[in-house]
Amino acid sequence: MTNRFVPVLGIVAPSGTGKTTLLLKVLPLLRERGLRVGYLKHSHHELKLDEPGKDSFEVAASGAEQVILAAADGWALMDYAPGQDGARELPLAALLARFDATRLDLVLVEGFREAHYPKLEVHRAAAGKPPRFPDDPDIIAVVSDAALPRTAAPDLLSIDDPAAVADYIQARLADGQLTAEDPREELLRRCRECRISPAEPRAGWLSVRVGERCWLAPIALAGDDPTPASIQAYAVTAAEEQAPAAADGAAVDLTALEARIHRGIYAAQPSARAVVGARMPYTAAVGFRGRSFEPVDPDGAAALGALPALSFGLEELVAKAPDAIAEQLIEGSACIVAGQGAYTWGGDLAEALQRAALLERSAEIYALWRQASV
Repeated sequence: MTNRFVPVLGIVAPSGTGKTTLLLKVLPLLRERGLRVGYLKHSHHELKLDEPGKDSFEVAASGAEQVILAAADGWALMDYAPGQDGARELPLAALLARFDATRLDLVLVEGFREAHYPKLEVHRAAAGKPPRFPDDPDIIAVVSDAALPRTAAPDLLSIDDPAAVADYIQARLADGQLTAEDPREELLRRCRECRISPAEPRAGWLSVRVGERCWLAPIALAGDDPTPASIQAYAVTAAEEQAPAAADGAAVDLTALEARIHRGIYAAQPSARAVVGARMPYTAAVGFRGRSFEPVDPDGAAALGALPALSFGLEELVAKAPDAIAEQLIEGSACIVAGQGAYTWGGDLAEALQRAALLERSAEIYALWRQASV
């Protein structure tokens, strides 16, 4: 995924829990490690950075929308009309864009609890309130003074060990988990592009991995575009549940099945940051040959090589497909499923989609070649 802004991490908690106190302990430790840190705080109070009687205050009161105060030890920009289309406040993304990303390695944010971005939750047992996680899937860890249920958070840190918190932040920054772009935004954008593009795939499933979670979205061949509510997050490293036994005649839960397949691919292929489950006609058809597919076109042969083709009966999909597909993608970048299409992975969605489109083009050329050879 592409970071539009400097990496960001939120610190969320009810007022009085101690999130600012934690920040004041962790920030010097991050600075000692060479990290350049910015800070963004959301306030519900009026902006009062200037003083009545000062020239800058009077000019702003007379109608200037933006004022910069410059001094020997720094400067400040005050925007008195930040909102657009009647909005009184800028969204988080617009505020993050104000930072100079070339001078910062990380922005720590207080507030914006409802926005979608990576967050640490500060939790104290004495506050008498349950943690926000797992109701907020953007929380990547809970910093607490109490033990929590095993399933309460992906990671649990001690509020009395700021060095451990600094270690955790530094590690998550290094592994790319602190992206400022909501993965759902990219998935929605790509799904819409697939639906209107003449290139395949125009149906199937897309997912992206951020840290230890993956986000899954459907591409519908007909009907409406997906919505943020239709995009679900799943833990990649969670213990795999038993495949549910489908009752005779019962329909397969496709979302649950796709989630298991995509999670299995990420667990088997650490380099994967995006997976495409593409429903493509020519690729689905060549899978019925019952053996690996070897493209006859030079581009496909060079980029894809020989691709395994798997086949599952309806009764086998849930029980066998996730493990079998993941096993094939340990070494390869694509796998064909007869009657469905293919699964491809990449370092990002663009790469995974490009592989799927190239595979479908190669399958079409193969079908035309076979037809011309008869």
